[in-house]
Amino acid sequence: MKLTQLLTQLIANRYKNQFLTIVLDAEDYRKRRENSLIQLAERLAEKAIYTNKAVTLEAMPSFERKIIHSALARNKKIQTHSEGEEPNRYLVIKPTN
Repeated sequence: MKLTQLLTQLIANRYKNQFLTIVLDAEDYRKRRENSLIQLAERLAEKAIYTNKAVTLEAMPSFERKIIHSALARNKKIQTHSEGEEPNRYLVIKPTN
């Protein structure tokens, strides 16, 4: 998907003075992925609170980490932060003490 989007953007901007950003979303994949990440974030936040231990997620792209950070931003019982180096950067959810 990323390559198709990049190629489409390059073609669209080939002879333009103003840069166009193109986002491809086949069959609402992005919206479905966002919803599943929010559900995952809420489940793992509950787990972190229940076990009183940090929960580490798998490495993921920055836009997916941002969705999780945003979904949990209002939860005062946990903290989130990212660790590692790209492309292996991952998110940690830990309870506040």
